[in-house]
Amino acid sequence: MFKEIFLFDLRLNFKKPQTYIFFGIFFILTLLLGLVIAGVFNIATGDTNTIGNSASAVADVIVSLNDNILGLVNGVILVAVMATGIHKDYEYNTHPFYFTKPITKASYFFGRFLSAFVTALFVFSAQVIGYYVGCLFGMGTPHMGTFQLMNFLQPFLIFTVPNVLLLGVIFFSLTTFTRNTLIAYLFCIVLLVIQSITSTITADIDNKATAAIWEPFGSEALRYVTQYWTPSDQNTRMIPLEGSLLINRMLWLGIGLLITFVSFFKFSFSQFLTPISIFKRKNREETREEPSPLQSLALLPKVTQHFSSKENRKQLFYLAKFEYSKMTRTTFFIIICSLGAVMMFSIAQFMGSIYATETYPVTYEILESVSSIFQFFILIIIVFFSGNIIWREREHKADELIGATPVSNGILFFSKYIGLIYVVITLLAVIMVTGILIQFSTGYFNVQPLVYIKSLFGFRLISWIITIGLCLAVQIVTPNKYLGFFISLVPTMFINIVFNLLEWNNKLYLFNSSGPMMPYSDMNGFGHIVGTFMLYKTYWLSITLIVVLFALLFFARGKEKGLKARFRLSKSSFGMKHKLALLICMLIAVSAGGYIYYNTKVLHHFRTPKDNELDQVAFEKTYKRYQNTPQLRIIASNTNVDIFPKERSVHVKGTYYLKNKHAFPVDTLFINYIGGDNNDYHYLKMEPAVAFSLIKDDKKNGVKLVKFTNSVQLGDSILFTFEIQYKPVGFENDNTETDIVYNGTFFNNQVFPSIGYNPDAELGSNAARKKYGLKAKPRMAKVDDSLARMNTYISNDADWIQFETTVSTDEGQIAVAPGYLQKDWIKDGRHYFHYKMDSPILNFYSYLSADYQVKRDKWHDVNIEIYYHKGHEYNLDRMVNSIKKSLDYYTANFGPYQHRQVRILEFPRYQSFAQSFPNTIPFSESIGFIAKVDDKNNEKIDVPFYVTAHEVAHQWWAHQVIGGNVQGSTLMSETMSQYSALMVMEKEYGPQAMKKFLKYEMDIYLRERTQERQKELPLMLGENQQYIHYNKGSVIMYSMKDYLGEAVLNKAVRDYLNHTKFQEPPYTNSVEFVSYLRAATPDSLKYIIHDMFETITMYENYVQNLSYTKTADGKYKVKLTVGSVKFRSDSVGKNTKIPVADYMDIGIFSTQMKNGKSVDKELMLQKIKMDQPVKTFEFIVNEKPVSAGLDPYNKLIDRTPDNNTWKFGTQPPKVNTDVKGDSGPTSITVGVDEN
Repeated sequence: MFKEIFLFDLRLNFKKPQTYIFFGIFFILTLLLGLVIAGVFNIATGDTNTIGNSASAVADVIVSLNDNILGLVNGVILVAVMATGIHKDYEYNTHPFYFTKPITKASYFFGRFLSAFVTALFVFSAQVIGYYVGCLFGMGTPHMGTFQLMNFLQPFLIFTVPNVLLLGVIFFSLTTFTRNTLIAYLFCIVLLVIQSITSTITADIDNKATAAIWEPFGSEALRYVTQYWTPSDQNTRMIPLEGSLLINRMLWLGIGLLITFVSFFKFSFSQFLTPISIFKRKNREETREEPSPLQSLALLPKVTQHFSSKENRKQLFYLAKFEYSKMTRTTFFIIICSLGAVMMFSIAQFMGSIYATETYPVTYEILESVSSIFQFFILIIIVFFSGNIIWREREHKADELIGATPVSNGILFFSKYIGLIYVVITLLAVIMVTGILIQFSTGYFNVQPLVYIKSLFGFRLISWIITIGLCLAVQIVTPNKYLGFFISLVPTMFINIVFNLLEWNNKLYLFNSSGPMMPYSDMNGFGHIVGTFMLYKTYWLSITLIVVLFALLFFARGKEKGLKARFRLSKSSFGMKHKLALLICMLIAVSAGGYIYYNTKVLHHFRTPKDNELDQVAFEKTYKRYQNTPQLRIIASNTNVDIFPKERSVHVKGTYYLKNKHAFPVDTLFINYIGGDNNDYHYLKMEPAVAFSLIKDDKKNGVKLVKFTNSVQLGDSILFTFEIQYKPVGFENDNTETDIVYNGTFFNNQVFPSIGYNPDAELGSNAARKKYGLKAKPRMAKVDDSLARMNTYISNDADWIQFETTVSTDEGQIAVAPGYLQKDWIKDGRHYFHYKMDSPILNFYSYLSADYQVKRDKWHDVNIEIYYHKGHEYNLDRMVNSIKKSLDYYTANFGPYQHRQVRILEFPRYQSFAQSFPNTIPFSESIGFIAKVDDKNNEKIDVPFYVTAHEVAHQWWAHQVIGGNVQGSTLMSETMSQYSALMVMEKEYGPQAMKKFLKYEMDIYLRERTQERQKELPLMLGENQQYIHYNKGSVIMYSMKDYLGEAVLNKAVRDYLNHTKFQEPPYTNSVEFVSYLRAATPDSLKYIIHDMFETITMYENYVQNLSYTKTADGKYKVKLTVGSVKFRSDSVGKNTKIPVADYMDIGIFSTQMKNGKSVDKELMLQKIKMDQPVKTFEFIVNEKPVSAGLDPYNKLIDRTPDNNTWKFGTQPPKVNTDVKGDSGPTSITVGVDEN
């Protein structure tokens, strides 16, 4: 009978329209993704080094469809397919027949299960099939490689099949035993919670391996085993079913099979009569009441019917209360709330994590980082409960009884609507209470109740009300609850995903859009977007109500279930009130939508990424010929800047002193200014009276071309005066305009006019340039390009300038710009500040205005000031300490500090960075001011201390020495600032603290190089690639310090700085910098210059075996076999092995307790020469060793840094190096001095 049952169910499943609907949705979604990657659509094009049809790319597509909200979609579909296997026999009341037929349990159970499983595999195969078909359209293009079926089949077998089995058997079994599909959804959510927790804990680098094993769907395992795959690896390698990925797949596949067979052995046909309740309740004793005798109709009370508006309202809210009670008293609801709270507490441990250092649980972090997962649970509850409350009467066969009641369809529907709104309000209250408990549990009591209330019961509640209306309307018109679940997610998620893929980003048709948004900031509150937000929500709420009013025409009532019949019956009840409500909603929708259109399309030019791409092409084709036209240089800037925070506007009157520094006359001036709808460039003027004509005024591109009547001669100067008025006009589709805000304005001189053709305005993507017939463009000029070295890499129109400014703001705020405060005064409600620099600076300066508190200190004769938002005092002392320690170290090792003050200024968290201007350092509130540093945990990095030290270092490495606009220029600014900060940190916290920091730096470098879109380059040729000059640079320079010695290295860089600081063009380059390092390096170590700076050199250092024995004198003899493979990597990560003959650290460690935590204790660390692939060493140490390894501090760039050290008593993993020693391992015995 197995075959008959299996084939019968299979045929039945493939006759259901929902099977093909589900297949079609997945097919269309992944087809579009494949078409986008194949370059079929005429959208903006970016560079990439990876192909779209590799096994890695296919696996990424599959696992991304299991993440978070997409995982919920998979769950909904699997429940619809798998849960009906045996459950449908009970649902359709056919189960008694199986008691009378000779059917075995195995045939029945596995026939039903396997037919559903095969159907589910068919549905989910659409994810791969759709993507495959989409990729076919890219055949012959650089986006695709050779098509190999195994690239698509292997990820499907590794990820899709086990995941479908795991989820499918859970849903099948739970609905079989409980007859309740909500229980199946609940366990789906449990698995998604596990996934979220495992994803969250990877914020700490040491948790990645654990997360890879325990994440249910294999996504973390895939990321872990492929985390360092270069573009070459991604394009050529199959997914390695080994290590953590193999363990993960076997574990969860085993769990799925175990559940299958446990379910089978527990199943019996009698289960139909007595379903299992997972959440058992004590049965009430049944009592029988004797029927009362019949009474005469005359004795019955007279019933008076009332249908007034008052009675309707009473009915509405009574039924809403009833619906609310039915939903919130369920075990499902309680567990969802509990899971959400647990998730919030779990995520709070890694809140705002930077280098595994968390932030204080400020209210906005709780609302955004922590409660974000709860939003997922709210969506689940809305989707599921909207189906349950619409279909409840029909499922319990009470629909005809309800249909006979004298209650209108409107009251029946809107009572469910309001009841579900009550549920969401309850859930938002749970978020608020849980958030406050998290804050209190960590000893943080600066709770902001109004922020909770406005955010949760204002912004978010409105959005959820719109979602509720749509989900209820969908359930009314769909013929199947499960199909309704899925369709409900289409507008809330799928449509937005598809539209974003196609760059259809007009928020007028992105469902439930909030318009241009900005995050809450302690400094600036909710900002200026509240009105815009309410306008968009009014628009979408009115559209949702229109949909609801039309859906009411199909509200099921009575025996008629078909849409046509329901529509025919409901037309009679669709009276004048309904029509009036529909008309009002339409008027509101048209009015709100029209006003949005007016702002985004009339007041502003609506731009898609494609439009911006075309503009860049037009700009280049129009003005490229002016690139090498000689221009005057800015030698001084004097500005008057008036900031109006309340109006969010700024008025600038400025004067540039322009000088001809060329050896020939200049007759043309190319002026760039910020165009756009909010900027008004009033005038330009030349003084002394220089005759000129304006030959081009391109407002779209922000270009003015000036032709001098008489050329400006060599050495001559002119005054160039300009005026700019910025005032926001309406609002745009996307741009939130966060530079000028109510409290926390921050902008720099890039908003002022600049001189000369700007190459940065050109189209940067070479793939896009090829599409438009433009020549390929390098990211930066070659390192030895003499023309490019005539500019610094941050300015094309100036060298070192004199700077003076007067800046005003509203009274009550402090306005700050670089320079020394000459005076300040208050006039007419305005506060004025006059700043002036006493020495030349780069043409790079900023303006900030906010209601600041100020902390002041001194280092010798240098004033230290920190301008901060009240309430953000947590790390001020750390910042001051870092400034002092930085000034100590930098002045002692690099030279004198050129200013008399250091200022840090907090700005809102709309950007998360710190930036160093002359003696002025703007610092985001999100990366240092609220960091929670654990001084008792040696593995936690003091982020405020580190970032401050880095930015102070820029006062030497950028503001004294600056590279030309060529490759490698950031080596002398960013990499050297990283090295400088590392040294200050090491002096403050010790070498052991650097191990964790460098581990993060190595990890970030290895991960980010996998995303390289053009070419990875050696450190000395980097093209402003952050993962190279920041992360790799940290490791390289710390390693250089180790090889050369700190004093030798510092002397070399100081000599370089003294030779190049404040230089005029041509500016220095990395070749010159590295020459100083090479001169300081002994001949035996010259290879490290080539390896670290001139090439991309990597290692595979590992432990092959380790053991120890105790000697007669109580010491320990350690035998350690280690291996090393050396690679050269090309620009896309293709490795070539080269001989190893390198000096490396070898170390042995025990453990010790420090601040209540076990940390490594160094027993022995020394340099050895690895001149063979595998070598064995013996050492004598005084204490019992715990771990040992080669390059234990990860000073060398290692493609697998986790296996450099290993613990005694465990077998190190095998490393596939394909290297064999000529004569076997070399054994060396080394003694360790007792002292």
